[in-house]
Amino acid sequence: MKKSLIVLALVVAGVTGATSPAWAWRCFARGTTGATGFSYGYYYLSSARQRALIECAIRTPRWARCYIVRCRPG
Repeated sequence: MKKSLIVLALVVAGVTGATSPAWAWRCFARGTTGATGFSYGYYYLSSARQRALIECAIRTPRWARCYIVRCRPG
């Protein structure tokens, strides 16, 4: 009985868990000064792009710009 409850809990956790790597987006951004930003594990492409740009902007002076180099699933 205890073993079947553990198995059931694992199945439910697997079904309702976080996004799988196959559906997750990762993006890479680069700044005009050479700064970089990276994001991974985002369900939406727009969220992954935004996070990569934010990470790049943290490392970039105010006068410089960041842009997305590439995005891909997984």
